Amino acid sequence: MWIQCDSAGTVLRIQNSRINSRPDTIDYEVESIPHFVDGDILFYDGTSFTIDSTQRIAAAKAALEPELLTAHARWQSAVTLNLDCAAHCQAKYEALRAEYDAL
Repeated sequence: MWIQCDSAGTVLRIQNSRINSRPDTIDYEVESIPHFVDGDILFYDGTSFTIDSTQRIAAAKAALEPELLTAHARWQSAVTLNLDCAAHCQAKYEALRAEYDAL
């Protein structure tokens, strides 16, 4: 398997066969690459891989925040108004919060 990296070590291309060289890139033949998720940035320093998930995680948290804030507001409103659904609203908020914290 072949990878192509820029001067910072960011993996730009991955192919099973040799890659046509491009200016300002370095080609490496590797046995395998680690599993990574779309949105992660894969780095290679010539001997080992590093995966940076920072941007993907930040985007996922940002996408979840409006729903989390809405769930919290509903829960607090249900508690304030002494509604029967307060426990359900709290459970929904806590489930979303656990998902957010797990990111």
